[in-house]
Amino acid sequence: MMKRGAGFSESPGTNRRWSSQRERKRVTLRDAIKGDTHFIRDLSQKVFCMYGPYEELLPLWFESWPTVTILADTVRKPVGFAMLGMPSRRGQFEFVGELLAIAVEPQEHNMGVGNRIMGEVIRRAETLQIDMLILHTAPENHAAKRLFLKHGFVPGKVKERFYSEGQDAIMMWRSIP
Repeated sequence: MMKRGAGFSESPGTNRRWSSQRERKRVTLRDAIKGDTHFIRDLSQKVFCMYGPYEELLPLWFESWPTVTILADTVRKPVGFAMLGMPSRRGQFEFVGELLAIAVEPQEHNMGVGNRIMGEVIRRAETLQIDMLILHTAPENHAAKRLFLKHGFVPGKVKERFYSEGQDAIMMWRSIP
């Protein structure tokens, strides 16, 4: 049995690590446009359906101000997005933004797309002079929690029955330098 991450004897095109790095280079990030609403709706249906009608909510959030929506594209098609809710004043001096959603096409998982999107969300938060980012994620969403921890988010309190389908959520936060 071959260990995970071990080299392959096949040609370079079949090596998962090589393929992953190659795919990562092809992803570009851009601001979403109105024509991306269909993609946002479809991907939301795929990845968030167990939490509620996000395929209806997210396109509305996308079209509303003040939300920044970042889209990840490959040469052929969009593969992911994130929505950053613009800052609100919390306390006297602190501006808090919220990562409302981040999603990547399931077949693109483990290709670095989520990392690229998160990096851009944090960069945008810095540009917008946000002091803190918060987000909510399901306790059982281990892949998302790993991504958020990797990008400096710290788990906070559990909010019971946070999602419309009744699931709990963990609130996570990070300071923006």
